[in-house]
Amino acid sequence: MAGGGAGPREEGAVKGKREFGVLSHVRYRPELTTCPHCGAALGYSHAVWAKPIQFLSGIEHVSNLGFRCTNPDCAYGRTVYRSAQAEARQVKGSGYGLDVVVRIGHLRFSTHQTREEIWYQLREETALVLSERHVQNLLEVYLAVLRASQQDLRQTLATTVREHGGIILSVDGLQPEQGNEQLWTVREVTSGRVLGAANLQQATAPVLERLLRPIQEAELPVLGVISDAQESLRLAVATVFPGVPHQLCQYHALREAAEPLWEADRHLLVEVKKELRGLRDVEERVRGKEEQDKADQVVLDTVLALRQTVRERGTLPFDFAGLRVTEALDDLGQTLDRCLTKKGMDG
Repeated sequence: MAGGGAGPREEGAVKGKREFGVLSHVRYRPELTTCPHCGAALGYSHAVWAKPIQFLSGIEHVSNLGFRCTNPDCAYGRTVYRSAQAEARQVKGSGYGLDVVVRIGHLRFSTHQTREEIWYQLREETALVLSERHVQNLLEVYLAVLRASQQDLRQTLATTVREHGGIILSVDGLQPEQGNEQLWTVREVTSGRVLGAANLQQATAPVLERLLRPIQEAELPVLGVISDAQESLRLAVATVFPGVPHQLCQYHALREAAEPLWEADRHLLVEVKKELRGLRDVEERVRGKEEQDKADQVVLDTVLALRQTVRERGTLPFDFAGLRVTEALDDLGQTLDRCLTKKGMDG
């Protein structure tokens, strides 16, 4: 359940682990704004967890904010409601996003790459900081997620039901590559447990019903379901859990609403990169000199800075890389202009 401020998450700057430097800080709130038991408003309690996470698109410092019922007489006033969207993006106890886990699983079991081949491909295609051993660890996480459907749900969730009066389900699908099968997961939000997972070629309503049926057959009290607005998913939830409140994820709604702006921003970034295609020629001319002076070193440093700047990647719904890149290029241009006005270089 994503949330924060006027939308599903709040962003700022925060110092992450030393090796990552300054990271974008994303805070998620629960989509649920009222207590499912008494209807009172939920209020902020504490951060359930906060950590830097490496995603395929980059590194973020993510916080999952916990909320509690504000009614002092509520029987479940100590229950902490968290963001299902934040839980769906991360792996408990790991600094890697679920998208990384799914990508590694796809490369291993769909394209049959070795651990070393996966490691090399991820290093070439992404900015991930990981070792070959990390690839093996995340492969084991992928297999553990797929085995989640084999557990005894009544026994697994007995404590959760007793403490919170029932369970809240989150259903989401993640696609490793366009056109490939999706990994669909069902989570229990208050405990963060994965209750079921399956690689699905087609996410039709009947197929998704089969993913949800084991939870229904366990006869557990379901307080609510959270998902995106995909029609097949809405139909599956209505069939398997009739009468159960179904909250559509604000984060997914905002992603869809921001899609046109994000596409325009992506086009802006493409145009910026086109303008900088001459950097290679400039660099080759400078490096081809028999002797380089201080001005040449400034040119090479500038080329490197420009390349690093345009490597930015954006993510929906609010992270527009094109705007960040143009602002950074403006700052770099102003710095160079100030240097040129000095008309010389200090020794």
